[in-house]
Amino acid sequence: MKKTLALTAAASMLVFTAACGGGGRPSADELSKAFTAEDAVVPVPEDYADCVAKELVDSDISDDTLNAIVEQDEDYEGSDDEADTVLKEFTAAQEKCVAE
Repeated sequence: MKKTLALTAAASMLVFTAACGGGGRPSADELSKAFTAEDAVVPVPEDYADCVAKELVDSDISDDTLNAIVEQDEDYEGSDDEADTVLKEFTAAQEKCVAE
């Protein structure tokens, strides 16, 4: 339950955090490192970071939003539609990764 709560909190941060585009879609490794960085804007427990990152790279979340996470860009604001997509995709990733 504690792990699920931590991932849920991270999902909430994803809804409000994202970055202006870098060069293309970031890799799962880049996302995982961003999730586990000491100063992570969107912290994800290390046990689940690789799994969540892979799921999000394969998701419908925009490159800009994924790059925002990698770049730790706290100022980017995505559209309302993107926020809905982020919440949906992160929740699905969380459920899959916690169950594994």
